[in-house]
Amino acid sequence: MPEYTISTADGDAWPALGAGLAAVLQPRSRQCEILQDDALLRLRTEGTDVEASWELAGTWYVYVEGAPSLEAADQMVNEMAAQLGEATGKQAVHHRITD
Repeated sequence: MPEYTISTADGDAWPALGAGLAAVLQPRSRQCEILQDDALLRLRTEGTDVEASWELAGTWYVYVEGAPSLEAADQMVNEMAAQLGEATGKQAVHHRITD
């Protein structure tokens, strides 16, 4: 199960997103079933389970389980990071921390 972090490029904290994380983090290019959408976002898309949570100041953690490939998981998190950047006006960077 690959795990990722998403943070701001400048190291600043993310602005508060408020309720409804799916509106910002759900990959727009995919049909998703939202399983939980409060302080934790859990969704399922095309047989892949994704969980995004705010763990440390300035850092989102994303866990991807069941992706058809590591590249598919990378693409999904890349899209989530880009959408987070668009929604907040911050440049987002993401890193895979485990395969």
